[in-house]
Amino acid sequence: MIVFFGVRSSLEQQLRGQVEAELRQLMVDYRDDGLEELRHDIRERIEANPARRLYYAMQSPDGRVVFDRLPSIPTPDGWHRVRAPSRGDRDADIPVLLQALTLDGGYKLAVAADLAPLQDAERAILRAFGWAFLFTLLAGAIGGLWIGQRFLSQVDAITRVADRIGQGDVKDRLPFRGTGDDLDQLAAVINRMLDRIQRLLESVQQVSTSIAHDLRTPLGHLRQTLEAMRQETGSPERMDALREEALQQLDATLETFTALLRIAEVESGSRKGGFERLCLSEVLENLVEAYRPVAEDHGQRLTASICPKLFIQGDRSLLAQLFANLVENALRHSGRGSAIHLGLEAGADGGFTVTVSDTGPGIPSTEYENVFKPFYRLDKSRTGKGSGLGMSLVAAIAGLHTLSITLEDNAPGLKVRLQGHSTPHPPPAAG
Repeated sequence: MIVFFGVRSSLEQQLRGQVEAELRQLMVDYRDDGLEELRHDIRERIEANPARRLYYAMQSPDGRVVFDRLPSIPTPDGWHRVRAPSRGDRDADIPVLLQALTLDGGYKLAVAADLAPLQDAERAILRAFGWAFLFTLLAGAIGGLWIGQRFLSQVDAITRVADRIGQGDVKDRLPFRGTGDDLDQLAAVINRMLDRIQRLLESVQQVSTSIAHDLRTPLGHLRQTLEAMRQETGSPERMDALREEALQQLDATLETFTALLRIAEVESGSRKGGFERLCLSEVLENLVEAYRPVAEDHGQRLTASICPKLFIQGDRSLLAQLFANLVENALRHSGRGSAIHLGLEAGADGGFTVTVSDTGPGIPSTEYENVFKPFYRLDKSRTGKGSGLGMSLVAAIAGLHTLSITLEDNAPGLKVRLQGHSTPHPPPAAG
């Protein structure tokens, strides 16, 4: 519509300019030579171009109009829109744009331009806009139908895949076209969620299988011990030994379940509500004091280099268990004569690093990720002591405290590195 009104205004301005120029020239002749010269001048203009010319009218004081058959020249002077008889069809009227002036002696002069070309242009523009609108409407309908069909087809594909996933096929994934539209983004988010669900289900299956393997042996031994107690007819000392053995086997089974419940509790995040501001340096120093005599009893050496007064937000008992598990693993697997080192360093950006390293045989780098899986042991026969849940608990506690944990080759031995962010030192006490 802006284009329509702009073109219309431009064409009308051209007509007005043409009428004004003609009227201005006639007025020059009138002022120079009078009324008769004006009539002569108009007559010449009409005869010079009878087919394509302006309309001219001169009205006498008694109302008689000469030259073209226009209605009485309107008053006041200025621009008017009137209808005039067509020069080709005397019974038809056409719109004209007229400018009138009053001359001396009561005479009036009017020059008008035919508005038919302007109306033809308007109709042409409106017709063009109409066809363009119909084309746009048709193209929009076809495009909308095509886009709608594509959208519905993708929705149908997502629905079918979701139905299969709901029936238990968690390995299936939603279709992804790579167009980057909202449905693709939604499919990518859901697929990542399904990947996580699949890993969790696989982890549950692996844990269930591992529980069955790990509990079968102690429960089998327990049954054998109880059977031996039932058949024992010997000395009380033998009965006491069998009873003690049965209690140890039962305790080992209970420890496995306790560790599993502990991991589930930590991973649920429920312990985060009890976080407090604590001194990590003190936790590690107390740990070194507790385990240094144990290391000496096993012919090992436990050293430490701990940055003082480093504070973090966390659960004191869980952090103590985390680092105790790491130190116990180092003591258990590094062998007699090895050295274990516990370090705490503060970073310039408010971060800190805790390392637990040993000089034992270490583990292959290909096993670094596997040691954090529940019940995973490098001893594939599962005859070694322990449940294989210690490092899983370490990973769970580290995740709860937003600590990153990595394993490195200590050349020789293994180094466990944990990194996190500390909190500012508390203000000094008043007084």
